[in-house]
Amino acid sequence: MTNWQEECSIQQPKSLELVNRDTYIQRRNIVGYERENSDGTKESGWKCESRFISQEDYNLLLAQEEINQPMKDNVLVSMAAQADIYEKLLAQEENQLTIMAAIADLYEMQNGGK
Repeated sequence: MTNWQEECSIQQPKSLELVNRDTYIQRRNIVGYERENSDGTKESGWKCESRFISQEDYNLLLAQEEINQPMKDNVLVSMAAQADIYEKLLAQEENQLTIMAAIADLYEMQNGGK
């Protein structure tokens, strides 16, 4: 596996491309760009980071992704549960404010607004 390097292309590159029987080019952070040249013409293309990886490295990355996916799913479930708890807390706070306002109204009625 090589280090990440910047790559520019006229055509949108694929995130993974087989170069030969046992080598891939892996790309990330693929973004389009447009710039004006010194002669006033516009040039557009794609920038990304790329590296060469072997078939063995590719298989290891796939295996790692399969291991990490359940953890990512658990994080999403946990975040959803936290959001539900937060909404319930907000509703409880709203109920408490309603009760406090009702108590204040009763107090004012009993004490003549004093």
